[in-house]
Amino acid sequence: MESKKSDWARGTIKEVPFWREDMSVEEYEEERNYLNQHWTDYMNNRYIPLWKQREK
Repeated sequence: MESKKSDWARGTIKEVPFWREDMSVEEYEEERNYLNQHWTDYMNNRYIPLWKQREK
């Protein structure tokens, strides 16, 4: 079951470029994997987190 409570996040987890307050653990893992696959985009300032892409 997916929990939207972000009280599971501690320390530097909330400093990742894709963080949002209502993020679940599952969403975090998906976004982390996506960032790893698109690291070059991040380094070239072209990275857009999945959750922002889905808002459009």
